[in-house]
This record gives sequence, structure tokens and C-alpha cells, in this order.
Amino acid sequence: MLRYFLFFISVLVGATTLAAPLSAERASALRAQFQTRQRETLTWSATIVQTLALPGLRDPVASTGTLAYRAPDRLRLDYTKPAGELVLVLGDRLFIQKTGARLAEKSLREDSAGKPFRSLLGLLRGQPAEEESDYTAEVRREEDRYTVVLTRNVDASSRMPARIANTIAADTLEVREVVVDLPSGGVFSYRFDNITRNEPLDAAHFTAPAEPTSRELR
Repeated sequence: MLRYFLFFISVLVGATTLAAPLSAERASALRAQFQTRQRETLTWSATIVQTLALPGLRDPVASTGTLAYRAPDRLRLDYTKPAGELVLVLGDRLFIQKTGARLAEKSLREDSAGKPFRSLLGLLRGQPAEEESDYTAEVRREEDRYTVVLTRNVDASSRMPARIANTIAADTLEVREVVVDLPSGGVFSYRFDNITRNEPLDAAHFTAPAEPTSRELR
């Protein structure tokens, strides 16, 4: 699901509010400022809260952990809930550790599991979004944040999210929350806290496992 938060943040789009929408000129300038800042990012880290609500589930499923990025192609997600789960990206190498399963190595570009993490890396590098032409964007300013909404165009694929909402800090342009309305009717969200940018990160965080247990491509 992470792949969906590249293009909605790259155009700075978020939740509907009563505030007047920004002009197209101002929204475009804000997007350019955001992308320039991302391209200047050498490292980025945050704590994350991931929530998934699906039709038929009585309660949303929440996961917590940390995210660390080192430019241009190193990414790591360590989950504390579920404890021990891990995602590690090193160039084209994608390692995924699930609870109760063996560590798997995949291709970031060739395996479908790599799509969300390719999008996340694109966001952190300040690259343009691939799917943004399928959405109509509106940006609003509300107190200390930009709130925006991406609404899927009527001629876009129904397999894409119907709506993507974001919250962006006005002073730092850090993304704080992402909410995706899934085609299935569910809702997927990320909240980012304790954000640090261009601070030293332990190189050991981005070291390939000594003995990957499986190689999977699909």
C-alpha cells in the first residue's frame, strides 16, 4: 500500500476542509518547493502508525514501527507490531521478513511486492508521480497544515484508490498523515511522527542479510 503515497504527496494533496482551496499557481509552487526539498534529502526517518480498516473487519488493524531512508536507494521499515517484521531495500534487492516465515529476497523492480517501496523511494527522492494524471487535486491551507484531496477521475481505472487524503505540516512541509480510500471499500492510513531529516543513520541498518533464505520473483 505504500506505493499509493508517492503520487498523492508529490502533488501535496489531502483532506477536505472548509478553508478556501489554493490557486493553481500557488499549489504548483508548493509542489515544486516540496519536490526540491525532497531531492535535497540525504536521510529521513520517522516512527509510523499504519492502520487498515476493511469491510467485514470489526476493528481496524494497527501496526507500528520505524522507517529509515538513505539516499538514493536505501530504505528500511522495522515493525514493533507485529514484532520482528522487516522490509529492507538495497538498490534492486528487496528483503521481506514476515512473522513466522523465512526471510525472502525479491527484485524491487520485477516483483509485484516491490511496487509500494518503489513509490516510497520516488517520493523521498522528489521524483514525479506516475499516476497523478488519473486524479484531480485540490490543495487547502488550514491553520498549521496543508490539507489536500486527490479524487480519482471518472475515466481512471476502478482498481485505483477512489480518494487519497493527506496532511502536510505548513512550516516544514513534512508529510504527517496519509489516508487512502481503497477500491475494495477499505481505508488504509499512515501517520508519521518524530521525523528527522539529514541526520546520521547507522550504516548497519542498510546491510544485506548474510544468508537470505529464499529468492522469489513473481
